[in-house]
Amino acid sequence: MKAIELKFKKINFLIALLISLLITLNINSTNEKIINQEIKMEIEQVEVGPGVCDPIQPQACIYPFPNNFWTRQDSQTKTLLRLNFSQFSFPLDERGQPFVTTNWNQLDGFSTLSTILSLWNNPSIQNIPSHSNIEHSLEKNCPTVILDTVTGERVAHWGELDESYYVNRSSNKALLLWPTKKLEHNRRYIVGISGLYEANTGLIYKPSDAFKALRDNLPSNDPDINSRRDLFEDIFSQLEKIGISRSTLQLAWDFTTGSKESITGRLLFIRDDAIQRLPADGPNYHIKRIEHRVDNYTEKFIHADVEVPLYLTTNRPGGVFVLDENQMPVFQSFTNVSFSFQIPTSLARSLKPGRTVQYGHGLFGSQAEIKQDFLQKLGYEKEYNLVATNWWGLSEEDIVKVAEMIALNLSNFDIIPDRCQQGVLNNLILTKLLKSQKFINDPTLNFLGHSVIDPNKIDYYGNSLGGIMGSVVMGVSQDLLRGVLGVPGTPFSLLLPRSTAFQPFFDVLKLRYQIDNNCTVLFSLLQLLWDRSEPVGYMDSITNNPLPNTPEHMVIMHYGLGDALVTWLGALTLGRSVGAKMFPNNVREANEQLYGFDTAFLDISRGAIIQGFDFGAPPVPQTNHPANPKTNTHGCVRRDPRTQDEMDQFFKTGTIYDACEGNGCYVLDPPIYVDGCPLPI
Repeated sequence: MKAIELKFKKINFLIALLISLLITLNINSTNEKIINQEIKMEIEQVEVGPGVCDPIQPQACIYPFPNNFWTRQDSQTKTLLRLNFSQFSFPLDERGQPFVTTNWNQLDGFSTLSTILSLWNNPSIQNIPSHSNIEHSLEKNCPTVILDTVTGERVAHWGELDESYYVNRSSNKALLLWPTKKLEHNRRYIVGISGLYEANTGLIYKPSDAFKALRDNLPSNDPDINSRRDLFEDIFSQLEKIGISRSTLQLAWDFTTGSKESITGRLLFIRDDAIQRLPADGPNYHIKRIEHRVDNYTEKFIHADVEVPLYLTTNRPGGVFVLDENQMPVFQSFTNVSFSFQIPTSLARSLKPGRTVQYGHGLFGSQAEIKQDFLQKLGYEKEYNLVATNWWGLSEEDIVKVAEMIALNLSNFDIIPDRCQQGVLNNLILTKLLKSQKFINDPTLNFLGHSVIDPNKIDYYGNSLGGIMGSVVMGVSQDLLRGVLGVPGTPFSLLLPRSTAFQPFFDVLKLRYQIDNNCTVLFSLLQLLWDRSEPVGYMDSITNNPLPNTPEHMVIMHYGLGDALVTWLGALTLGRSVGAKMFPNNVREANEQLYGFDTAFLDISRGAIIQGFDFGAPPVPQTNHPANPKTNTHGCVRRDPRTQDEMDQFFKTGTIYDACEGNGCYVLDPPIYVDGCPLPI
């Protein structure tokens, strides 16, 4: 727990840097102010033109979202579409700085787990399904509907208002609809809203003039209306088939999700291309430094590099993919990627090969996290070697570049997903090294002629960001077949407003984009690029429907109620999308129904389990705010001996059993405190 606190003190230090950058931005010369005024005047002129803002929700340009209004036909893509954003469709910051939308306009559809957004004046959500009442979203009297146009069925979802600004300066609030799991790729969906009313008066909202012109066939001079009349006739017709009369609709629109290939293609390409470039006897490596008998648990701590094919402009933070004419990454060179290898004293003394666990660290952390006390003790007791490398893109060495991007120019957001994909590749090549005979037989790893590595016993374990990015690894790895994902979640657009770790960066975004609800839209826009490097793109292929040249995997997902860094709502979204089951009496908050999970009454040897832990923390806020950091359980799950025992048996036998014995994973009464966490003995 102390390590987590120290890490986030480092993140909070960035506030000073970010504020300094913002101050620099705001102390402009008179000439720059004039330039900004000219930019804003130009924006006003552009916005009256067609194809920039959808007039059916005139309160703000990018609503409703996602929306096929911002697409164009393209016969060269899997979906036959391409996103088509104007730079003035995206929110502008306080300086009038527009986005460069090039990276977004390469995509062939919208995210399969996008926030579905619409904007209303002080709406009531009393009749909107909540995350504890998801079944309501499938009922005929539900005001919101997400329709799958292929199956003709309603899509389960829940809704909330955007309260992330704490103090709202306007009465316009975004209504956020969250699908309960990943949508299908290359699929058209229709969103319909009817019966929504204003909170204070109870009056039903009237549709905008533009939407009414489409719904009621009224004349209009707006080309963005007239060019879509046939499209909306189809939208109204499909909604009528499930019992929604067009006359009752306050708003409706459609969107198409991107293809699987457009999201996973780059990572799969660099995986396959990189493996072909490796030496026949495995990746090259270099031992740099060895620490001997670090403590009572650790015999050796090895600092080393592995040579990995690089596809970025630089191996330093801030690098992005070098792309060819087909928008695929291009090999640049081999680069040294640092990693740490920790040998427990117990395994060294056993004179036998043992299990190696590849560990994934947390947000803005580093590979040095395997030196945490609980991991050293775990390695000693279970006889695990622990190995880790930095999560490129979101490690401690990336903090400054990420901070600069957030403070100065979000158009450069691709430094995160591109570098994160290279980071996944680094982990995959590290696994190849662990299985190579030249590394296994290295004298550094041998004791009296016995290597500590069994190449058939290599598994994955990650916490927080390591659980999130571990979901990507488990979706694409050809060698790691079993993984334990501690306190994971998805999508980032759901996680970030609810995370205390993100709040310093969120505060800066709120200063840059001061109009209410702009940040919520930004999260959804950034999610479009993030899908390539976070669970959304890969989680439905972990245990079922594996990606090309990829085996099926098994995973355990552990989460904690009261988590202030990664909300358990994101864990449930991940679990449903993976197809995970729950053991009987899984813990829940209040009247949460744990919608969409089958129960595993016996141990399982295929698929996935998701399991919650209740350490007595108070319920999380019912808004998109973080849980109370004073009762944060984020570091408790990994320290619970039940999670460690489940993991150990899973790694050794391939079977997932219920360490809580069908009773739910609750804390003992009275609790036993370990590192600030109430845990069972």
